[in-house]
Amino acid sequence: LNGVLAAPRLGPAGLSLLYVGITLLAATMAYVERLTLAGLANRVIYRVRTALFGHVLAQPIAFHESRGTGELLTRIVYDTVRLRQGVIAILMRIFQTVGLFVATLVVLLYLNVTLGLVVALGAVLAFVAMAWSGGGVARASRKQRKKEGRLASTVAEDLLGVRELQAYRAGRWPDDRFGKKNVKSLLHEQRVRQLGAWLLLRIEILVALTITGIIWLGAHEVQVGALTPGDLVLFVSYATALYRPLEQFARQTYKLGKTFASGDRLRRIMDEQPAIADRPGAVAAPALRGAVAFEDVTVTTPKEIRGARKHAVAGISFALSAGERVAIVGANGAGKSTLLRLMLRFVDPDRGRVLLDGRDLRDYTVESVRRQISVVFQESVFFGLSVMENIALGDPQPVLEDVRRAAERARIDRFIAKLPEGYDTAIRRGGELFSGGERQRIAIARALHRNGRLWLLDEPTRGVDPASAADLVQILLDATTGRTTLWVTHDPGVLPLMQRVLVLKQGALQFTGTPSEYGEWLAERVSANAERGER
Repeated sequence: LNGVLAAPRLGPAGLSLLYVGITLLAATMAYVERLTLAGLANRVIYRVRTALFGHVLAQPIAFHESRGTGELLTRIVYDTVRLRQGVIAILMRIFQTVGLFVATLVVLLYLNVTLGLVVALGAVLAFVAMAWSGGGVARASRKQRKKEGRLASTVAEDLLGVRELQAYRAGRWPDDRFGKKNVKSLLHEQRVRQLGAWLLLRIEILVALTITGIIWLGAHEVQVGALTPGDLVLFVSYATALYRPLEQFARQTYKLGKTFASGDRLRRIMDEQPAIADRPGAVAAPALRGAVAFEDVTVTTPKEIRGARKHAVAGISFALSAGERVAIVGANGAGKSTLLRLMLRFVDPDRGRVLLDGRDLRDYTVESVRRQISVVFQESVFFGLSVMENIALGDPQPVLEDVRRAAERARIDRFIAKLPEGYDTAIRRGGELFSGGERQRIAIARALHRNGRLWLLDEPTRGVDPASAADLVQILLDATTGRTTLWVTHDPGVLPLMQRVLVLKQGALQFTGTPSEYGEWLAERVSANAERGER
C-alpha cells in the first residue's frame, strides 16, 4: 500500500478510482456469494419440501384424520422455511464467523502465547455455553412449534366453519380456544427468545471477564518488562475484536436451535412409514373382472379417532360376482364407508382379507388397483385446476374429446360450455360456487373418465334435490352397467335397482340378499318389533 501511495502515477483521482474499484469488486463478490449460497439453500429446501409433501400425501387416511390440517400445514410450509433460513445461516454466517475467529485467535497466540491461551479458555467456555443453550433452544422451539401447529389447526377449523360461526355466534369471535392456544404459542415463543437473550448475556459476561483477565495479566507482564504497553494495547484491541465473532456465533446458535427443532419435526414425520404400502412381491393388477369377496374382515378403529365402538367392521363376509351391483345400507356409523375404504386400500383389514378376482387385494400394488376404480364421494373435492384437469384427475395426458364425452354422459357439458373459458375455466374455492347437483355431476364425469371396472359410490345423491337425484341415479345406473358396484345409500328408491342388498349394523353384517328378500326380511323385523312392543 505504501508503494502504491508513493507511486507518482497515482494521484488523488487515481486513488479514488482504485478505492471505488476495490469497493465495487468486494460488493460484487459478496452479492455473488449471497446469491449462490441462497440458491443452494433453495435447491435443498425444494427437494426437502417436495419429498415431505409427497410423503404426507402418501400416508393413509387414518394418518390425516388423526392430525389437524393446520399442524401438517405448519410442518410442510413454515418448518421448511425455518429450515431454509438455518441452512442459509450455516452456509453464509457460521463459516465466515468461525474463519474470522480462528484467524484472530492465531494472531493473538502469535503476539503472546499466555494471553492468547486466556482468550482461548474464554472462547471454550463460550462455546460450551452455546452448546448447552442450543439444546435448550431446540427443545423449547419444538414445544413452541407444536403449540403453533395446534393454533393453526384451530384457525383452519374456524375458517372452514366460518358460515356456522357467523350464523350462530353473531360476532362473538374468535372463541376461547383460539385465545388460549394463541397465548400458549406466544408464551413458548417468549421462552425461546428468553433463552437466546440469556445466551447473549452470558457471552458478554465471558468476554468482559476474559478482557479483564488479559488486562490484569498483561499489566503484570508490562511491569516486569516482558511486554511493552503498545503490545498490550494492540493485544487488547484484537481481543476486543473477537467479541463480534463470538456474538455472531451466539446469535447463529440461537437460530440453529430453532432450525434443529424444525428439522427434527420434519424428520419425525418423514420417519413415519405409510401403514398402507405395497407388500414385498406385490404385482401390478391385470385388467380386473371385478369379482369381490370379503372373508371374516375386521377393522379396528385407531384410538386417536375411536368413538364408542372398537371395531369399524367386525367379521364381515360376503361375495360379489363380476358386474354385480350391491346396495349397502345401515344407520350412520354402521361401517358402510369402511367397506369402500377397504376396497380402495385406504385401510387394510386387521383380521381376514379382501379378495379381488380371487386374489388378496394386498398382493397387488396399490396404484394398479386404484387406477381401475371409479369413485364418487358424498362431498367431492375439487382443486384449483381447470374443469378439464379436475375431470381428468390422475390422467397424465388427458384428451379434451374424452373429457367432453364424460361430461356429456354426466349431463354437465352444457353447464361447462357456459363457463367463461369453458373446460379451461379454473375451479375456484374448491367448487363451492357450484350447486350441489353441479358438483356431483362433475364428480360423476371424473368417475366416467376413469372408466373403472369397479365403482364405489358413497351416497352420491345426498344433499341433492329429488329431481336432480333421480337424474343422477339414472346416469350412474347407465355408467355402472356391467361394472361391479358398491353403492352406499340411504335412499330406499335405489334398492330395487340393485342385484343385492347388504345391511350393516354397528360394524356387523345383519343381512345379505336380493332386494325382494330384503323387503321380506325387513317386514319380519318390523312385525317382530311390533309384537315385542305389544308385550
